[in-house]
Amino acid sequence: MSTRIAMRHALSLGISALAVTTASLVAPGAAVAQTTTGQIRGQVRDAAGAAVGGATVTAVNLGTNQTLRAAADANGSYSITGLRPATYDVTITGPDGATFRRRVIVVVGQSATLDARLGAATEPAAPAADGAATPPEAPAAEPAAGDIVVTGSRLRETRTSEVATNVTQEQIRILPQTDRNFLSFAALAPGVRYNDDEQDKGIRSGAATASQVNVFVDGISLKNKLREGGIAGQQNSRGNAFGQLAVQEFRVLTQNYKAEYEQAGSAIITSVTKSGTNEFHGEVFGQYTDRALTQKSYIDKREGNPKPAFERKQYGVSLGGPIIKDKLFFFAAYEGNDQDRAFTVNSTGSADQIAEFNRLSGRNISDFEGTFVSPFRGDFYFGKLTFTPDENQVFDVSFSRREETDIQGFGGNTAFEYAENKRNKVDTYLFKWTYSGEDFVNEFNANHLNYNFNPVAINPDLPSFDYAGTILFGGKDSTRQELQENWAVRDDVTWTGVDNHVIKAGLRMEVTDITINNRAYVQPRYFFRREPNNNLNFAFPAEALLELGNGRIYGSNTQLGMYIQDDWDVTDRLQLNLGVRWDYESNGFNNNYVTPAAAAGALRALPTTFYFDPEDYISDGTDRKPFKGAIAPRFGFSWDINDDQSTVIFGGAGRYYDRNNFNNTVDELSRSINPIGRFRFSADGSPRDGQPTVAWNPSYLTRDGLRALVNANPSVALPELFAVKNNARPPVNDQFSFGVRQRVGVFEASVTGSYQRGRNGYTNIFATRQNNGLGNCCNTAPVIPFGYSNVIVGLDGLDTRYKALFVTLDKNYTKSSGWGLNIAYTLGKAEQNGGDLFSLDALTPDAYGWRNSPGDERHRLVVSGIVDLPAGFQFSTISTLGSGQAYQVVDSTAGASAGASLFTARYPEKNCIKGVAAFCEVNLTLANRIKPFGADSAHEIELAIDVLNAFNNKNFEGFDGGFNNTINPATGQVIDPLLPADAQNATGLLTLPRRIQFRVGYRF
Repeated sequence: MSTRIAMRHALSLGISALAVTTASLVAPGAAVAQTTTGQIRGQVRDAAGAAVGGATVTAVNLGTNQTLRAAADANGSYSITGLRPATYDVTITGPDGATFRRRVIVVVGQSATLDARLGAATEPAAPAADGAATPPEAPAAEPAAGDIVVTGSRLRETRTSEVATNVTQEQIRILPQTDRNFLSFAALAPGVRYNDDEQDKGIRSGAATASQVNVFVDGISLKNKLREGGIAGQQNSRGNAFGQLAVQEFRVLTQNYKAEYEQAGSAIITSVTKSGTNEFHGEVFGQYTDRALTQKSYIDKREGNPKPAFERKQYGVSLGGPIIKDKLFFFAAYEGNDQDRAFTVNSTGSADQIAEFNRLSGRNISDFEGTFVSPFRGDFYFGKLTFTPDENQVFDVSFSRREETDIQGFGGNTAFEYAENKRNKVDTYLFKWTYSGEDFVNEFNANHLNYNFNPVAINPDLPSFDYAGTILFGGKDSTRQELQENWAVRDDVTWTGVDNHVIKAGLRMEVTDITINNRAYVQPRYFFRREPNNNLNFAFPAEALLELGNGRIYGSNTQLGMYIQDDWDVTDRLQLNLGVRWDYESNGFNNNYVTPAAAAGALRALPTTFYFDPEDYISDGTDRKPFKGAIAPRFGFSWDINDDQSTVIFGGAGRYYDRNNFNNTVDELSRSINPIGRFRFSADGSPRDGQPTVAWNPSYLTRDGLRALVNANPSVALPELFAVKNNARPPVNDQFSFGVRQRVGVFEASVTGSYQRGRNGYTNIFATRQNNGLGNCCNTAPVIPFGYSNVIVGLDGLDTRYKALFVTLDKNYTKSSGWGLNIAYTLGKAEQNGGDLFSLDALTPDAYGWRNSPGDERHRLVVSGIVDLPAGFQFSTISTLGSGQAYQVVDSTAGASAGASLFTARYPEKNCIKGVAAFCEVNLTLANRIKPFGADSAHEIELAIDVLNAFNNKNFEGFDGGFNNTINPATGQVIDPLLPADAQNATGLLTLPRRIQFRVGYRF
């Protein structure tokens, strides 16, 4: 531990020295990296259209009165960087005193264009983001002749190569949503899906897994480095990644994002939190829905279940304002999230299965069936201080805590007593110092993330009993505590000292410490199967699993990233974005692991094949070198054809490296210190499927009984051996895009073609196949003498590819226009080879061939809109239509031990809109805002009613699975005459049924 502390101390000193050195090299206004801020670029011309060099540009933040400055070069070009998302008064003054003024809104990550024409009093105002010319505002002081004074518009972002979507505070606050998870609005971006599952929230983009996204909050990466899901605390949670009340706005970068962004192979979300200003602002809100306000779901009707319990209460308060005017500000927020869901335990076993269970198990299936409440409790706290001692500096200090308990993991064939409490806690700490000089901005950022995931069984002392296809009961067989601690420091410099260039460079270092105490099968789990060919029934278990060791795992990894980016205005119309990034990890694949002698012997006992060489998986602690080739060039361009932002052609290509989750490779180590014994039982001890068995004895029905069996004969419960390929590489995604943006009246339209090719995804395969390594699984005879029951090896063999067409049409809501409309359509095809973390159904991942990725959907349309109505009312909607996600069909007719004989993908029937859509969700909101102290007052009371899933669309899920003789080979559908065609084999719903939600809020 002292070594890691020393490393962190050296890391902090090194980056601090870098910040000081950088500041001394480029002469000494306030800004942060573009991950959390924006920039304005443009050209200053006179009335005749000639460039005006030497013009001064100032931008005053209306909330804090802080001023940022820049100067136009000899060609009239200027760039003012590091603008925190806010409203600014921009003033551009020429050498002759002619002045241009505009009040503008800058959003996070935006690279917007604001061209100025001095001395042209009759020139109309440039279009705002909603396409309408903004009306002039009476200036505070009489302007000089020829001034243009315009107010209040969100700037357009057309001259950019990024494929990005900004989500504003108005959209976050006004549009309907189910549970105040700000990530749900990421679905407004084409190519991005939000998983609204009640027990597993998250996002994914393209064909990549959810693990390849990254979410930044004020520059803090919330990357989950432990396991799948991509976002710390989101995997297997119905909670929210960050309190929505504290989020000001965010940006979804789908493709061609610049070199400053790291650790993502697909989409990135960069968000900023609210800050205090010179005026006090606060908010109190509450929202509520329950069982009485909810329709009974189709599945409950189909199964004859009673209407389950359901209640959701969310509430919160925030306050921000000045401590010292123009100098020191604060903001604080709290959100509570209380949910009670109910899940029905109802066996899907056949009459014969249930009768056999009741007869042979000593239990009755009715003992477990019923509806049980699943409580969730979440609390979120956030605090932030912002200090601006002068025009050149800004200091930010913040803290957040997300804490949750969640009883889940039951329903269907799983009894309530098998549930676990999934406890989550995520803390973030941030210190940020920004220094702005005459032609540069330097930001230093130090942050810490502490993520503690600790699911525990509610009945930790009970074994579990799994009767295939009928019921799973007893205590949850495992418990875990996983701790991820990140210490990161980062320094970014943006330099505008070269004409027509904005050059940005940065260095980031992070130390990640991980602790895992994974007690898998700490209590035995018994598997009962009915296989007449193998003389198996529910009288005794076919197999049992039990943990045979106990130990914690510690891991530490130092990551280094550096980049340089040049946004080059080659001409007034053409901009090139040129960048390159390099990332390095000291311990990306358990690099110091030493293969035990017995494991090395088992590996060498296996045949060498075209896909497996045992020496590639044996390490003496020095064979796994850190990967140094993560060089990621990125290129983009945008060409404004008419130099008026009406038609812009753009595109880009780039390489994006991500990283492996620690959980991917941890089995190699965890199974060596926490081996899991697999016991195979039979009636008489005869071998089954080529595997030895033990004659069943009821004394083995306890943990102590299994351990006594191991002590008497260690060979009866040999663990599996996991091994990692020594030269495995981190996942990488190559992306290509080409598109056009076009102004159409008040709308901004875009059409983008996208192609992405992913490689090096991590997966596990069998190394013990028959027929000299080229047949079916498994020939384990060579490894059993070394003390292992099987060998599974991990390698970087998963590939993906994604082809898509993105179409957007946007007219952003403004108070002056009174309406907004945003449309995002995706035509896509997502494919992959292999399986997921385990690709065991074919020889290698490539042997699967290209197939539909999970979640692949040909068509998806998302429409959101806001419109002001008379008498203070306001209507809004988010409506989503989809052609249906691909699901997997596995035919296991030959029995579980023989493996799958069919692996393919199908799509659900178009049940929502017949022949058109399989997924429909229409969410509606009607709100009324009351000004209790007059129309000009900042005080506002809001009363709102949400109608969620307004048309009660069914939106089936749960088609995946292994089926026997009930498969229709022509369609992949399950044949069941008792179910309607639109619900064949659906075991759940992607969305909750129609429900009404009430909201009340007060803001000032």
